[in-house]
Amino acid sequence: MVIRILANIVKSLGICEEKCISCGGKIYYLDQGYVCEKCIKSLKPYHPVQYKRLDYIRSYRVFGRYEGTLKDIIQNVKFHANIPLAHLLGKTISPYLWEYIQNLKPDLITCPAINVRRYWSRGFNHAEEILKGADVPYIKVFTRTGFDPASAGLKSEDRLRVVKSHHLRKNTIDLLEDKKVLIFDDVLTTGATIKRLAELALSVGASQVHAFFVAEAL
Repeated sequence: MVIRILANIVKSLGICEEKCISCGGKIYYLDQGYVCEKCIKSLKPYHPVQYKRLDYIRSYRVFGRYEGTLKDIIQNVKFHANIPLAHLLGKTISPYLWEYIQNLKPDLITCPAINVRRYWSRGFNHAEEILKGADVPYIKVFTRTGFDPASAGLKSEDRLRVVKSHHLRKNTIDLLEDKKVLIFDDVLTTGATIKRLAELALSVGASQVHAFFVAEAL
């Protein structure tokens, strides 16, 4: 009875769920949070047979495919303001992200900013929280302007317009000169966002730009 009461309190506070958000299976331990042990173990690194070319990007890596449990987790983090789940995702991808970092040896790690509209509705930058979960230090280099909606589902011409809202922070421009930069982002879809960010970094003297994505859209 006491355990059931505590479980209900924990659930009401949003600390965890009773059922896995991906498969609906039972969650038995608090530290599982929102995803059952089976689904967590199903998250495996995926390496595309052929990486597509991304303008301005020297190299990039992808952790997984944007489907199944990984897609469920990313969407729950972004659209349900789930910071603990973002940290769990970061912890899960950490070994693969750190392997890339150690091989690449970037001078600076950063991620895209979110605009005011998204920040007001979400309250945090999901990419930053995932990096925190992976225990990866980062520097805020980019900013966003305007109130454009999320780019997911937009037509290609609309995506190109939306990505123009990405800009460099004036107080960090000098940090990029002659630096090897690693940009971390959640999902690689068309590549429009990462191309814009890389172009901005190179325009102020970055020597190289590389990228790491949690998932690649199918």
